[in-house]
Amino acid sequence: MRQIILSTMAPALWFMTCFDAISIFAMFRKRSRSPIPVLTGILCLGLFYDSLILSLGAFLPFSSLLKFLSQFRYILHCVLIPLLFPICGYSLKLDRKVMKVIWVVTVIIMAVGLYAGISIVTEERTVGAIRRYAQSDLTPKFADTVVSMLDVVPVFFMIGIGIYLIIRKKNPHMFLAGGFMLLFTMLGIFLGKDPSGDKTQSLMFYISMYGEALMVYFLYRFIRKEEQILK
Repeated sequence: MRQIILSTMAPALWFMTCFDAISIFAMFRKRSRSPIPVLTGILCLGLFYDSLILSLGAFLPFSSLLKFLSQFRYILHCVLIPLLFPICGYSLKLDRKVMKVIWVVTVIIMAVGLYAGISIVTEERTVGAIRRYAQSDLTPKFADTVVSMLDVVPVFFMIGIGIYLIIRKKNPHMFLAGGFMLLFTMLGIFLGKDPSGDKTQSLMFYISMYGEALMVYFLYRFIRKEEQILK
């Protein structure tokens, strides 16, 4: 199974890049009274950049250019993931005062994420045909903790909000968006390990990308369902 994943990783990453590009277009083109499509579109910009740089890793050699581009991957990830908090807030149709508080908290988290993203130390890794600069063990503990929390906390927040929306509005898509993101993160942790125990050969980064794609898809479905409810 692992060999199949490794042999198909390069074309699959290009497919993921195209999916993210289409998602950006679909979200920004979507006419809605809710800010959710625009915020999701901005989030998709980060996912597109992430998959694009990883895809280019099949062609670009290790260099200062690839290192810089890879560092920016982490910065975008840490800065844009907190947008899931206002997305959840708007899904509940909270009043403006509450949303202002959520935005203040989000901006603070984004600032902390920016610092963490800049602080991440990367190292050369090659998995299959993909060359990339990945987070190394030399990364400061603070930055590592922030990144780990950003990978988990917003997702659990989405799942919790999603359960509430299933009960109140019979709209399961927010729950599915967070649920699949969590599922593929867990699959990345347990199935992404190299049998030899070599941490540099982890496939977690790749497996979790499918969860990100499903998250975007179900956020789009959530928006469409909300529009149907309003009609």
